[in-house]
Amino acid sequence: MRRRRKKLDHKGRRLLWKRRFFFLILAGFLCALFLLPLQLKIWGLERELLRLRREEQALLQKQREIREKLEFYRSDAYIEEAARRHLGLVKPGEVLVVPAVPGRVQPRPKNYGQNPYGD
Repeated sequence: MRRRRKKLDHKGRRLLWKRRFFFLILAGFLCALFLLPLQLKIWGLERELLRLRREEQALLQKQREIREKLEFYRSDAYIEEAARRHLGLVKPGEVLVVPAVPGRVQPRPKNYGQNPYGD
């Protein structure tokens, strides 16, 4: 048994399209309603990821600087500089010169006049 479709007149076709349009709009609204919170969460996570990448770059730069300082502190140049500045040591044949600071008397180094390399 086959059913025959009724032919819709102009008014019926318009009503059918209005219903379809209404359901399409309703479906779109519901999709947006359910997907909007997820999209907002994605945007928030992307901002967080960007912030963490910037922080990572800053920390990597700081790590590079610390490694450079560590290499300098391990070098003979730093050891010699520290010995001269903090301990007042001099190489054989050198004379220790301490710059004067106006208004302040500086004490002599503890080993003033001694040769740290022996005689």
